[in-house]
Amino acid sequence: MKILIAGFEGNDNSAKILLDNIKQKSNKDILYLKNDFEMSSEQIQQKLLKNYDYVLIFGQKPNTNNVYLENNATLNGITLVTDFYYGVLKEKLENSAYKVESSCDAGNYLCNNVFFRALLYKQENNLKTKVAFVHIPTIENIDDIKDLSDSILNYVKTLTD
Repeated sequence: MKILIAGFEGNDNSAKILLDNIKQKSNKDILYLKNDFEMSSEQIQQKLLKNYDYVLIFGQKPNTNNVYLENNATLNGITLVTDFYYGVLKEKLENSAYKVESSCDAGNYLCNNVFFRALLYKQENNLKTKVAFVHIPTIENIDDIKDLSDSILNYVKTLTD
């Protein structure tokens, strides 16, 4: 299975720190997304051309201790829904003591934009890639980012089994 793990840049961005930890322990493809609407959209679309089986995109969500599994993205009145099955990921995270919520609101900023652009590109190009977006808390609201990284990596291993 070909898997891409992506997240936004920023030294204090929990998604970037999560990716740094995963990169240290894994040889999975990692993509650091620019904090720019057009550039991040172009980055994810270029990667989708490489026919990944799974693309997991991470962003940070302020003012929460929970992990949010995003089901859709909305832009300019158009809503696109992912066909990614979150069940096993939810189970792995909950088994590691994380509170996980299903969400239908990827926000209205960079996270929503890149998720929408990825889903739209997948649809327009008839790709089979499963695209997921996961919001994690900001770094100060995560007890142990290495533990969260390990939980994500354990999940990724189930995709390749």
